Amino acid sequence: MENGNRQTFGIGAVARRTGLSASNIRMWESRYEAVVPERTPSNRRLYGREDIERLALLRSLTLRGHSISSIADLTHEELEERLAGDQLPSAPLTPRKRILVVGSSVAETLSANPSFDLELSEVFGDLRSAYEAPRVTEADLVVIEAETLFPETISSVRELVRRTKASRTVLIYHFSASSTATALAKAIEGVQLLKAPVSGEQLFRHCMIQQSQPGIPIDPGPIPARLYTPDQLGQLAKVSTTVECECPQHLAGLLQGLAAFEKYSSECEDRSPEDAVLHAFLHRTTARVRRSMEEALQHVVLAEGITVE
Repeated sequence: MENGNRQTFGIGAVARRTGLSASNIRMWESRYEAVVPERTPSNRRLYGREDIERLALLRSLTLRGHSISSIADLTHEELEERLAGDQLPSAPLTPRKRILVVGSSVAETLSANPSFDLELSEVFGDLRSAYEAPRVTEADLVVIEAETLFPETISSVRELVRRTKASRTVLIYHFSASSTATALAKAIEGVQLLKAPVSGEQLFRHCMIQQSQPGIPIDPGPIPARLYTPDQLGQLAKVSTTVECECPQHLAGLLQGLAAFEKYSSECEDRSPEDAVLHAFLHRTTARVRRSMEEALQHVVLAEGITVE
């Protein structure tokens, strides 16, 4: 953007050029006055090249262990001297996240928004060509744009994600039955569904969020089988033992509640793909806790010599 004879940049462009997040830049500005950007009549921040250079220097020094509070008020020359004379080792560079993209328009959008953290490793025109490719490169994130979602789309997407070994997927779709979108969210670990149209800024933000935040933990393992039937837990809840704190009864009662919630979370209504992911997470988490408590109960049952039918 030209502001008179001076070229200026919005905060998004500054973030991409410096490697800092927009929130980080705003915090350094408001709390430490590290930079003082111009403001448009609508109160939008505008940064000059000197601001970008200063923020890049500040980031380099903080990566070397300096606190922002100790260097924010230094001049540009002082920052350069500090960096040149700094004997601390540089922080290791974080490997760039590799993205496999399906959809030429999505690839163009991401290419127009370069990032220090994201790298387009492979691009396919459509899902079919990606699915039928003899080999695909491994990726950290898969971004797919599909005109429509059908039940058969699920297997194609799942197979592509499996081959890339990606832990996260962003899937943009234009038309789909809600039941298909929900089923896809349940079937593919780490998927985020976005209803088109999606702006370039939204797409870039979602890609960064997928890579920078773990979100809901994914556990691809099987649901552990139950060690006790409802009838057996009922027996143990009533049994008399020599353990004064009545551990078997308490453990059996807890397991009855966990088993009930495990069943509830697996059957709870999914109003959206996000609901489906959440309920799958709750179901698996409760099942793991239930198995741990069952194993604890087994130890008590063996110690007390209790027999259950």
